[in-house]
Amino acid sequence: MSNLDFLEKEKLHTGFGNKIVNANGYEDVLHQAGLDWTVNTHPAYAMVNGKMIEVPNTNVVIRDQDSKTLGVVSDKYKIVNNIDAFNFTESLITNGSVEFIRGGSYKGGKATWLEAKVTTDYNILGDKTECYLIFRNSHDGTGSVICMIVPTRVACSNALNLALKNAPRHWRCVHSGNPLERIETAREILLGGTKYMDALNTEAEKLNKITLSDTIITQFTNRLFPITEDMSDRTKETRDLYRSQLLQVYKDKDDLQDFGDTGYRFISAVADYVDHVNGKRNTKTATENRFMHVSYGSTLVDQAHKMVLAV
Repeated sequence: MSNLDFLEKEKLHTGFGNKIVNANGYEDVLHQAGLDWTVNTHPAYAMVNGKMIEVPNTNVVIRDQDSKTLGVVSDKYKIVNNIDAFNFTESLITNGSVEFIRGGSYKGGKATWLEAKVTTDYNILGDKTECYLIFRNSHDGTGSVICMIVPTRVACSNALNLALKNAPRHWRCVHSGNPLERIETAREILLGGTKYMDALNTEAEKLNKITLSDTIITQFTNRLFPITEDMSDRTKETRDLYRSQLLQVYKDKDDLQDFGDTGYRFISAVADYVDHVNGKRNTKTATENRFMHVSYGSTLVDQAHKMVLAV
């Protein structure tokens, strides 16, 4: 049995969402993803002493098709329906720049998401790397309209969406003011995908020139998973397990061996661990939440990135 059996082999989105095949436009994307529905806001009421009274400055978000309540919001909240959220991708679909591959809803319909693949393939340090775009919208007042760039190493299916100074990895728009007007600016992040990938390649080359000793790797791993005296024995054991698993990924993962003892190899190991480690709560909901967390940018990978740059 391999000592890396604690890692999943599939991409993060495996096991949830609806497949999208050969969509002929954005409306077809929504239909295949099961997102061709709308919501509206309605005044909120409360029963007080046997009478219905309207709650001031408060609305309820209700799905039109089945009258399901999705959230309670302020009267300043602006609806962004699925059909409007990412309709600007229509031209990118028709000219073949992107191909939508999966999508769906989670949190009982309170949040929706779509995943597209940029049809251009990239090469980073000899690795074939694909660029994915994740789109997220919410209908419960707890989130924004978000577009995220997620580069993925084909060899191991892990995301490498590092935080770069001159190339943003995501764009967001809150549900207030005139969100539909601002959403049009998100087109720039898609058209700028190549800019981000070029910047990522430059960063990878820089990280690959930073040599890290085994001692430093161990120190970095301990800092990522700190253990303090006030922790319970169980927490200490769990953190110690995380440390040993990450070190195993760094030392033994086949697709990392060509990068030598470098900062790029360490960050790639952290990204692989974050994306694929088996958790005790390996449920559909837990997987969905991890998928969104990784797509937005893992704090653990960002921390590792900063530590390597500080060497």
